[in-house]
Amino acid sequence: MLKIGVRLPRQFEDSGDYLADARAMESAGADSLWLDDEGYDPWLLLAGMATVTSRIRLIVPVSSAERRAPQDLGLRVATLSRLSRGRLALAVTGVAEIGADVDAVIELARRSQCCAILETTRDRRAGLADGLVGFDESPGLFRAAVEPVTRYREREKLTGPFELWAMIKMPDDRESWRRARREYEKAGATGIIVPFDPRLLDLVRNGDEEEDRSDLGLAQG
Repeated sequence: MLKIGVRLPRQFEDSGDYLADARAMESAGADSLWLDDEGYDPWLLLAGMATVTSRIRLIVPVSSAERRAPQDLGLRVATLSRLSRGRLALAVTGVAEIGADVDAVIELARRSQCCAILETTRDRRAGLADGLVGFDESPGLFRAAVEPVTRYREREKLTGPFELWAMIKMPDDRESWRRARREYEKAGATGIIVPFDPRLLDLVRNGDEEEDRSDLGLAQG
């Protein structure tokens, strides 16, 4: 079954409403919470979410600056992993090519028993991690972007679980939601990441149901 990730903003007005949104997405059945690129400290935001949720995975972005300070990064990973009871995954951002700093994050993730997901499709060696994020908003382009990585994994006989996430825009209605899920799953995605929107809660919870048009029937007699 295709997993649903929700990308939350890193800025908000009311912390209670913000954390309530995280709880609501967990209750609706979303797999994971991701964060936008700009705003408040992601580690603190996810620490807050860890205290009000119990199942949903928390995906923390790891920047290039953090990769250059492995001791500090290790302490943050250990702390957030403990707060979340092991629900943490690392999304390694700003990756142009796989270097020693990225290898170190992957190794840290393995030691911490969490996933390392690379936000890149430029380097086929992304297949050495536990997953990747493709940003193309087309199933066909997504398939083409991740194909070199999946071929690399086949050639290297890497058979462990590997997540393929597609970043998509917010669907307009239930039919476009169903179509996007169907087409991205056919393209090889194991999950889609959708920006947070008030309408998303109903789509995640009831997206396979037909639109209720009983009001139209009553209006027409």
